[in-house]
Amino acid sequence: MLKKLINLIALPLIALPLIALTSITLVHAAEVNKLDEADITVASRANDVKNNALKEALAAVFLKNSGLPSVVLNPLVKAQINNPEVILTQYGYYEKNGELMLKASFDHQRVISTLREAGLPVWGSQRPLTLLWMSVDENNEPSILADASSADIRSELAQESSNKGIPLLLPIMDLDDVMQVSITDVRGMFTDVLANASTRYQADYFAIANLDTQGVNVHYTIKLFDKNRTNGVLQPLISQQGDATDNQQATKRMMNILADYYISQYAIASTGRDVATQVSFTGLNNMTQLVHVETYLRQLSAVKSLKLSQFKGDAATYTIELFSSVDDLQRLLNIDSRLSKLDTVGSVESFYESKADNPAPKLLYQWLGQ
Repeated sequence: MLKKLINLIALPLIALPLIALTSITLVHAAEVNKLDEADITVASRANDVKNNALKEALAAVFLKNSGLPSVVLNPLVKAQINNPEVILTQYGYYEKNGELMLKASFDHQRVISTLREAGLPVWGSQRPLTLLWMSVDENNEPSILADASSADIRSELAQESSNKGIPLLLPIMDLDDVMQVSITDVRGMFTDVLANASTRYQADYFAIANLDTQGVNVHYTIKLFDKNRTNGVLQPLISQQGDATDNQQATKRMMNILADYYISQYAIASTGRDVATQVSFTGLNNMTQLVHVETYLRQLSAVKSLKLSQFKGDAATYTIELFSSVDDLQRLLNIDSRLSKLDTVGSVESFYESKADNPAPKLLYQWLGQ
């Protein structure tokens, strides 16, 4: 049973296809929905089949809210998975491609509280957006995989994006893209060219991947970059390669590589320390925007609790208790296109050892949302 649960990463966990582009998407982080539900293929509506499917569905929900495949091995999580009805909110059946499916939804807060109690990371709904430049063989010719491609690997990427909860963009390869980027640039991983071409998409990260058929195997290479440079040089955050039996397996392995990195950056476990900070937001012109800011803050995986300390003019300041560090909070804030970082006051490092009654660094952002 546990082996089956660990392998649930291949199930359709999140109904999130690759983000389609009819025009350039001017967003950064994407919000992943339906984190409290999962769809499981079942053989029948029999009670024993239903009971096992509910366990699989809850395991899938724990996986996508933490990101760690090993989460289902934790004793507290295992106990909850073995009694899914306790936090089951609804379930039902439907047919998909001739197969019977069970859809189950669970109490999201109970899932998160179980992860917190177990000391496991929590990955919130705001997740970084990645633009993927990939070279593939289409009709025996190397080409750049475009958003409108009908190649099988396009649908495989969409499935893996959904499974892992990693929002992906593929380039639309319109005239602007074609004028800037060639297949040689992708296969040669010419990062400066691809970095410049990526700016129009406003993604948080861009990745470069190549698939090469070598005999009976597929050799894959993937590198991940963000938009920041060190000493004028764009350095890869990850750079890995390997061999797979086919394109589908190569795609899964590359998406696992991306998932591992993002989980390390954005899935946050409680440190058990008393850490707090203040965050101020400007550009708030009405109460509706204030409500949106507070709703946004409460769903961040780094935030334990918050209270409004001051609201004056167009600025609001919140005192926020954190599960981990101020750096973790900043990483989450920095990937949302509704926010523009203005300044940081105080020393973040010196506050790590402080308590809530000591002066805290203040993070300043302009709210650009509605």
